Amino acid sequence: MSPGPVAVFAAVLRRDLRVAWRRWADAANPALFFVLVVTLFPLALSPKPEFLRSIAPGVLWVAALLATLLALDRLFRSDLEDGSLEQLVLADCPLALIMLAKVLAHWLVSGIPVLVVAPFLAITYHLPARR
Repeated sequence: MSPGPVAVFAAVLRRDLRVAWRRWADAANPALFFVLVVTLFPLALSPKPEFLRSIAPGVLWVAALLATLLALDRLFRSDLEDGSLEQLVLADCPLALIMLAKVLAHWLVSGIPVLVVAPFLAITYHLPARR
């Protein structure tokens, strides 16, 4: 008897989170890249507060998207290396549910740290705390 879809979803999510935390340096790369890119822009362009306020939204969004893309290759790398990708495709569980678990794990590992760091970097761009 095969496990249900919820059990497979939880197992894939747990496995991907464990693999990501075993390679914590790989997991930290997107957040570090985000911090590095965002902090280098004022040094390269201009430190004037009004100028920084005008470019901040674009810089923050583009840096966040690039940081997320930096970690995207890890989404299937470990599964491809150990051969479990073929087993996931052949499983009885819907492939969309398995991919949803993998994307959620990827977002938890690479997206959440970027979201946590973003408000602190927004302060360096003299963005107001409230509108």
